[in-house]
Amino acid sequence: MKLLLATFLLFSIHCFSQKQYEFDYLIEYEQTLYKDSIKIKNQPFREKDKTTKKYYLTNSKNNNYRAVITELDSLYYKMIFKDENGIYSNVTFLKSDLNTAEFINIDCKYVTRYKNPFKHQTKNYDFFKLTDTVINGKTFSKYKLESIKPRKVKRKKLGTKFYIIDKETSFHLPVLDFSTAYEEWKTEGNLANGIFIEKYFIDYYGNLGKKRR
Repeated sequence: MKLLLATFLLFSIHCFSQKQYEFDYLIEYEQTLYKDSIKIKNQPFREKDKTTKKYYLTNSKNNNYRAVITELDSLYYKMIFKDENGIYSNVTFLKSDLNTAEFINIDCKYVTRYKNPFKHQTKNYDFFKLTDTVINGKTFSKYKLESIKPRKVKRKKLGTKFYIIDKETSFHLPVLDFSTAYEEWKTEGNLANGIFIEKYFIDYYGNLGKKRR
């Protein structure tokens, strides 16, 4: 994880009104999707590890929206922008255009309405505070997000998501691109402020499926 101070304005233009979003931080991560060791029903089987870079544009004081930028190849980025209050966009930019941009304009045709279809799942999930973890001599907060319904966990083979948070970044609201996690935090407030330095997912069988750091 690399944290950079940035000032970007994103103009999201859709068919009914114009919205302006401001970002004050750019966070760089490396994401690894690990190869699968077990075939899980109704899920694709990953045959090898895949690592990509991701960049988050965030607002430290307002976390209901964020833009996540992924490197597609040597020329292009994909940017997914989501406002939990109802806007979603998935667009592709030339790296040369985005790297020099102070303002990003999204045309109406690339913007859609968004509504979290799993908002009701907040009654099935909770964040849990774990014992602090030490990395390279520094102490970090650690949380997990998991289902509180044991029968559903067993039936649906649900995994657990872990968050390791830098205590020195408590000035920044939690960065939660998973909508159910955002809604759970919004409802219960049971996750500390701060930027995660690492986030990873352990599947039902105890295998590491995804890590972002």
